[in-house]
Amino acid sequence: MSSHAHLTENDPTFTAKKRSTGEIIRRVSAYLWPYKGLALATIACAVMSLLCAFAFPRLTQYIIDDVIGLGNTSQLDTAILLLVGAFFLRDFFNCVRIQVNNHFEQNVVFDMRREVYARLQRLPVRYYDKRASGDLMTRVIEDVNAVERLLIDGTEQGTVAIVSIFGVLAILFATNPVLAGVAMIPIPLLALGAMWYTLTAHKRYRKQRQASSAMNALLMDNLQGVREIKAFGREQHEDGRFTDRAEAMRQGTLTIMRAWAFYNPSMSFIAATGTGLVLWIGGGQVMDDQMSVGELVAFLFYLALFYEPISKLHGLNQMLQSARAGGERVFDILDSTEERKTAAANRPLPEPVRGEVEYRGVQFNYTEDKPALNDITLIAKPGQMTALVGPTGAGKSTLVNLLSAFYETSDGKITIDGQSIAETSLQSLRRNISVVSHEPFLFNGTVRENIAYGNLDASD
Repeated sequence: MSSHAHLTENDPTFTAKKRSTGEIIRRVSAYLWPYKGLALATIACAVMSLLCAFAFPRLTQYIIDDVIGLGNTSQLDTAILLLVGAFFLRDFFNCVRIQVNNHFEQNVVFDMRREVYARLQRLPVRYYDKRASGDLMTRVIEDVNAVERLLIDGTEQGTVAIVSIFGVLAILFATNPVLAGVAMIPIPLLALGAMWYTLTAHKRYRKQRQASSAMNALLMDNLQGVREIKAFGREQHEDGRFTDRAEAMRQGTLTIMRAWAFYNPSMSFIAATGTGLVLWIGGGQVMDDQMSVGELVAFLFYLALFYEPISKLHGLNQMLQSARAGGERVFDILDSTEERKTAAANRPLPEPVRGEVEYRGVQFNYTEDKPALNDITLIAKPGQMTALVGPTGAGKSTLVNLLSAFYETSDGKITIDGQSIAETSLQSLRRNISVVSHEPFLFNGTVRENIAYGNLDASD
């Protein structure tokens, strides 16, 4: 597309097919399978760290009731060493988990980003006519990162949180069923809060991702067209345009943060009321000699281990909504139809290629209501120079683009040495065609690298 196309959020560049959360999770989970060993190792280390943390409340109860309460000073040193050992093992397994998780994370994001980029390389030129480069860059970098966070943190933290919740729940009911029942009172409110956030968050995240694409698209546009901007003295005009895009990005992000600023503290407060209720009822049981101080303290520690993973699940819910919005945009690329991917278009040109080019009744439309070429017939013999003359917009470049199969004809046929290019593999076709653009593009690199781009093994 033109590097100076002006796009809006209603343009197809910034939209993607809506997909369910289940579809996003199912599809991104496929990227974990090649590294299932690392995934299992990460989860195993997290669970071991969690089990060591479970020892802390019980040891604390023992120290308060059986050591300090009974004046059993001979057991104090041993109990403290056990407590320190539990903390050491907890943090040791956590250290290993972080190391394994980093390898797991980088392998997965590498695979996903490489697959998205590879698909972009295989998409037809028409795909890029409707999309801004900055938008695609945002999808490859930012949206892949959003999906990757769900893959890694969702797998690890989600699994550990669920194990922790059910594990602690069993301990709470085994320790004191009455207090455990009291601790469950806030759960319906926490579930309703999570449901509200889940049902309302997706729209906010989609809008923020679209605003990010719009801003990046304009930025890349202006960097590529900086000479034209300076030549026409449009610096102030472009400042205003970028300010509008940046403001949309700011407002989209603030909308997400405002909802999170209400949701997260509200959930924390509701969980805190559960702790308050347990302390109220449990304090009465202690004063009535129905339980010891150490048992109450241990129960409160276990209760913290119960509410903490619930809080993590709220954070994962936020991550899930961000990943869903990013995943829609990533899979929009991965689901796009590749350039001429049919068995019928897989024949190489017959060697040696003579180069007789023939157009037979060729028609082409960029859009249905705007025909670019109509019933073009011509023959270019081998060794013959054929010049196309006409005003700008007459279709000269389009005619050449059809020969390289950058676009497919709407009707008619193009042949090289009598073989239809529609039946020819793109690799064979383009290997035998040299194109000199009237708007040359230089890649970042040396002059030699640019000259030799068509033949990387060329000698000096």
